[in-house]
Amino acid sequence: YGILGHRPELLRHWSALDAEFFGPTSLVGNRIKEEARRTLAQGVGCAFCASLGTPHQEHPDVREALAVAFAELVATDHHQVDDSTFAVLREEFSEAEIVELVSWVCFKLGSNIFGSLMKLAPATPEQVDAYAAFAAGAPTH
Repeated sequence: YGILGHRPELLRHWSALDAEFFGPTSLVGNRIKEEARRTLAQGVGCAFCASLGTPHQEHPDVREALAVAFAELVATDHHQVDDSTFAVLREEFSEAEIVELVSWVCFKLGSNIFGSLMKLAPATPEQVDAYAAFAAGAPTH
């Protein structure tokens, strides 16, 4: 968020959207969204985003596994996402949850591309800890 500080009005709305995705009205669990974000971040090129955590090797929760597979597909080639992709997602997610998951992945893809273009440095240990607390739903004051 440091570089967005050059445009405080953008930062305010960007961080509000980020917080909304992890807020109490969220339909998709934070762990699922965070694992999708970690997966997406590894291949897009933002050193900061990738340094906030690597994905787990295994995903025993089927919803998490599907979210991770979706994020991988988007990161690899979003043109591969088709009706069959959504049919598989519908086996475990409601329409509202799919909208949340897809919008989260798109928001994070944009964040990753922004960070890559701006050549953001990897996160400091303090930033990693603060982000982990944020993603877990802890107060970040």
